[in-house]
This record gives sequence, structure tokens and C-alpha cells, in this order.
Amino acid sequence: MTIGRKQLVGIIAVFMLFAGIFVAWQVTGDDPNEEAKEPELVNRVTRRTLRDELTISGELRRDELSTINSPFDGRVSQLSVEDGDTITAGDVLLALDGRPAVAVNGDFSFYRQLDVGTDGPDVLQLERILFESGYDPGAVDTLFTEATRSALRQWQIAYGYGGATPEPEETIVVTIADGNGYSIADKDTTAVIIGPSVPGQTTADQPTLVPTLGAGLVPFQDPAVPRIGMDVATATVTEGDTLFVVLNAEPAPTADTEIEVEFASTATGGNQDDIDDPDTDVDYVNEPLEDLPFIWPAGETTITLELETLADDLDEDDEEWSITLIAEQVVIGANYGIGPIKSTTVEILDANTPKIPTLTLSVDEDDTEVDEGGAATFTIESDIELDNALEVRYEVIGGSAVEDDDYDEQDERATFDFGANDTIDTFGIGTTQDDDIEPDETITVQLLPADDPDEQYLLGANITGTVTIEDDDEPELTMVTREQTIPEGSLIELIVEADQAPNQDISVDYDIQGSATMGVDYEVMTGQFTFPRGRTRVALTIQTIDDDVIFVPSDMIVADWPARIGTVFVDEGETVQLGRELLTLTEPDFTIRLFANPTDRSELAVGQVVQVEIEAGDQDSSGIITQLDDAATISDSGGESYEGVVEVDDDLAAVDGANVRIEVILEERVDAITVPIAAISLDGTGNEVVSVVDEETRAITRTQIVTGLQEGSFTEVVSGLEGDELVIINVDN
Repeated sequence: MTIGRKQLVGIIAVFMLFAGIFVAWQVTGDDPNEEAKEPELVNRVTRRTLRDELTISGELRRDELSTINSPFDGRVSQLSVEDGDTITAGDVLLALDGRPAVAVNGDFSFYRQLDVGTDGPDVLQLERILFESGYDPGAVDTLFTEATRSALRQWQIAYGYGGATPEPEETIVVTIADGNGYSIADKDTTAVIIGPSVPGQTTADQPTLVPTLGAGLVPFQDPAVPRIGMDVATATVTEGDTLFVVLNAEPAPTADTEIEVEFASTATGGNQDDIDDPDTDVDYVNEPLEDLPFIWPAGETTITLELETLADDLDEDDEEWSITLIAEQVVIGANYGIGPIKSTTVEILDANTPKIPTLTLSVDEDDTEVDEGGAATFTIESDIELDNALEVRYEVIGGSAVEDDDYDEQDERATFDFGANDTIDTFGIGTTQDDDIEPDETITVQLLPADDPDEQYLLGANITGTVTIEDDDEPELTMVTREQTIPEGSLIELIVEADQAPNQDISVDYDIQGSATMGVDYEVMTGQFTFPRGRTRVALTIQTIDDDVIFVPSDMIVADWPARIGTVFVDEGETVQLGRELLTLTEPDFTIRLFANPTDRSELAVGQVVQVEIEAGDQDSSGIITQLDDAATISDSGGESYEGVVEVDDDLAAVDGANVRIEVILEERVDAITVPIAAISLDGTGNEVVSVVDEETRAITRTQIVTGLQEGSFTEVVSGLEGDELVIINVDN
């Protein structure tokens, strides 16, 4: 059937009515007899969003990160992963000859076997991995030590590693030997059995391993016990300035803790009366140092000691002032340990010209201790040689010794004569012999300023000296640790107890026998440890060596985890050779690669908004272009193609190689005035025009317009229309 023009117009008119377009008749001319023209289609000018889009193809990919190869000939005894698995650090990938291969984060792959004595960056990486996994390797550095092996052993036990060369049980027999300053009780020996490492135990089943601090006595260092240390080891201060000494605690004490501090100095301290007396040589203010030991408040990580020095007119040598933290050496009941820097030495600078002799008091190295009944000897030194004898005043200012009971009674005005033509002289104070068992006692003497105008001298940096009066009684030592069995690699802790606290540090000798070999089965020991004064219990520690523990490169698989398994090339039970590909790693997330021909590439730019649609699965997501190649890839046929990367907002569920369609928005007009393309025609001068219908009079006016972006059947009108007019659609257009 043939459809005429009027029938076609009617059909279109009906259709367009439903689309918001209706039919209008053009108004006739002045002649009433003029034949009416055929009806035309009319459309309302509208506002809409127009886009200029470019459609290009793409593909989902997971980029390959690396290939894991076998580090030796062996058998795949366990396979824990398959293609597509996502692996995080700490996961087991597979096992070679029974040794698990564990995913770890690092900078490079391990390439050699590591053992005690090995040095290099791979050891540093291993120790960092162990430390970050919660296993303490001691100092994290490039040297593989017994502490490193202890941490590695715990890590391997957690992952079920077996030992390399298990050994039979061995024994260590420790006996306290006779020595000076103590006696031995009946119980002076104990034995320890060293068993082989026990694979399969968890770290919770093992005794606490304390990193070795050297043979013999070591302080017990619980992780919760704070370590107190100095901020700096040396400092310089000019007379008159204030010295700030910063103490650090790691971690902060959980309770108020009494801290022992020892001050030693060639400088002189004083109180306010001394400071106000111009004839008194005072180099620093005693006040901050009088309340020792001091209390470290709970929760504080730093404390600053403010030590004020004073300027004077005296000529004196530059003086040294040392501040030392005293460690709690005993294993049992220690409240704190000592950090890396335990002492600060301060140099006090002076620049006065000499006037009169400056005297200092000291105790010679051989005179620091005296047996009961001997004389406590003190040395006086002048900075210049004296022409005449000089009467020098002194007094006993302190110490634990008691006058009359422990040393001779002193005159109210005690003096001694410093010989002429001498720069050094000595004097002594007699001590008293008794039969009491008591701690070693001290007597401290201080030089006093001259009180006679004819006997003038200055006091130097150090005007005090202390001598220790040693007690002759000896404690009795007992080995209280029972016989025990421990696994290889553990720390042996043997407790030695004294019936009474010694008055001074005692050097205790011991002997080690048994079937275990020193240096092979346990660390080299000195045969001597120190029993500190004032203590009744100490621990003798012996670090056993777990020579069953080795590290091979396949134990830890280094990569940037998490990562996704790309392809697994081996099967469980298969024998592989050195260098054989075991598996590949890919990025865990998809990368969307786009492909563009040279023409399309010229339209693309990084940052353009796109719409990505996966052809399989009916998924789409918005995104942007993040990368674009500037150089083309040439195919075998000579064709050119440019690649790029698109990042999307949503996760896409698909497989490697899935095709995607990428709609690139090249240009966009929001809320643009638009007309159908069919409403636009050209006038006699080539300008674009539309026919606008007056809704009241039905008069038609040809209006010139400027067009812009075009999408589908609509064109943007940049100027010429207001946005709500009726325009005529030319069906022929």
C-alpha cells in the first residue's frame, strides 16, 4: 500500500503529539481565497544536557608483579594456594621439603642461607621482619647473633618448622668455687639438661628468652620495666649558667620509682649560705642534689634536672662534673634498668687569672678503701708550689661511719700543715676495729675555707673525699636453683643466694662441667660473676645455642603484600629444580586498560570523565582517565594503538581479559537551550535560522540563531532563542 504525503504527515503528527510536538497550520495571507498550506510539525524549545562522547574499547587486567622461583632442588610437600587467591603478609604459600614458605613484606628477596656470624643487609631485613612480627632479635642491625637466632627459633616454632640436625640431650653442671670475700654452703652445685628443640610448640609454650647482655650476671629486663637513661653523654657549661640534664624512661614507670643517682665532681657544691659567702668557693648549687635518690613519678617519660653553676673570681682549672645513674643489678625484684647512656660528664669552664694557691681534696685510687683499724688517707693538692707551709682546715662532713665507733674523734678545729715547696700532701684519720657484721661504711671529709688572714688559699673544684671502711665478715653462698630440663636455645637462669647481704660487690667464681660444649651448645662463659653489695639473691644466666635453627631463602617470600596469586605452576608432591617457576603474583585489583587509535588519542586527556561498561555481566561504573601513553604500540600488521589506564569508583566483578566499553565525555553542556536538528535551516546568506510560531497569532517568524554542541537529533542554541518558543520542524530536514 502506498502512503501519501498527507497520510505520512498525519502519522508523524500523531507520534509527535505523544513526544510533546503538535501540528499547526500556517496562517494564510491577506487573500481569503488563497489556498491554505499543508500543516507542519511544531516543537517546544527545551533545555537539556548535551554531551559529546567518544566510544573506545578496553580490557580488564591484573598486572603481574613478580615470579617466585625455587631457591633449591626439592619437593613441594605442601601447596596452600591456588590461582586467584589473595595473600597477605604472614600467610603460608607452600612448603619445600617440609619447610613452610611464608609471605613477608620487605625490600628484596632473600638469596642465601643465614646463620650466626653472617653479616649483611639481608640480615638487617630478617631482623626487621622478626621484630615487626613480635619476636625480639636484640639490636636490629646487619649482624646475625644468637639473639637473632633465638627470635628466628620462636618464629619457626610458630610456623611448625622442624630442626635441621636434632641432637641428644646434653648436660651443664655449674658449681660455685671457693673465692675471696665469701664462703660456700653445702648446696653449691646444680645441673641443667639441654634437650633438643621441640618443633610444633607455640611461643607460649617456651620460656621467656632474654637477649644476652654478656656472660655472667645480667639484669633481668622485663619488657614492662622502664629503662632509665641520659639524653647526652657529655656537656659543657660556663660558670654561672644552668645545666639541664634530661633523663628518659622507656616505657614510663607505672608507679612512683626511686632512682639512684651518683654525682662525682672536681667542682664544689654549696647551699645558700655558701653561695652568699664571697670567700666560699662554690661552683654549683647543692639543692637539687640533696634529696637523693629521687622519685620518678608514675607515667612520666622524661625528667629534667636543673643544675645551677655559679661564677666566682677564683682561678681554677676547668672542672669535670659527672652524673651517673646507678643500675639495679639484681634480677629478682628490679624496678628499673639502665638505658644506652647512663652517665653524663659535664665540663665547667673557668677563665680567671691566678692569684693565690687553689687546693683540692681527693682520695688516691689505692686509698679509696681501708680495712677496719687502718687509716683513712686523703690527698691535698695545690695548683702552685708553696713557698711556706700552709695550715689547711678540714672537717668530717658525712658518711655512714660514726665518730668514736668507727673512726677517731676529731678536734673541733681540725687542721693539717701543707708542706712548703710541695704541691701534694696527705693526712689520715684513724679507723676503729670491731667484730660487728655490718655493711661497709664511709667517711667523707671536706676542706674548709681559711679563717686566718695569714693563711690564705682558695678551694678548688673538688674539696671533698670519701673513703670506704671495709668490713671483714663474709656471706655464705648457696645455689638454690633445682635441676631442670630446658629446650635448646633457651636461657638458663641459676639463682645464687647469700645468707646475708655482702658489704661490697663480691666477685664469685664458678666452674662449668658436663657433656655440653661451651661455645657450641651454650655461650662462652667467663667463670666469674658479681654478687652486688646489699643484695641477697642474684641470677647467673647461661644462653644455650639452638644450632638446629637455620634460615634458608625459601622460608620467607618477600613481596609487596597483599598480592594475588596469578598462576601456580607446580602441584603438591612434585619435585622441582633450582630456579623452577613456582608461581606468579599479580595485583589484587583489576586495572582497566583502554585502547585508542591515533585519531581517538588526539581527543583524549588525563582527567577526562568516563563511563565504563563491562559487556559481560551488565556492570557499569563512572571513572576517570589516569594514564595515557604518548608513544604508540605498533602491531605486526603495522597498525598503531595507544594504551591508557582508567580508574573507576566501583569494584568490578569479572575475569582477566574481560572486554569493556568506555564512553569518554569530551564535552558537556548542562541545561542547554536545544532544538531538533530538523528545525534548523539556512537563509539566503548561509546563516542558521529557525521558524518561530507566535502561540497567540499563529504568525511565523524566521529567527537567526547561533548553534553549539550537537548530540543525536538535538542541537544547542547558543544565542537567538529564550528557551520556551515553539519552532517548526521541517519534515524534509
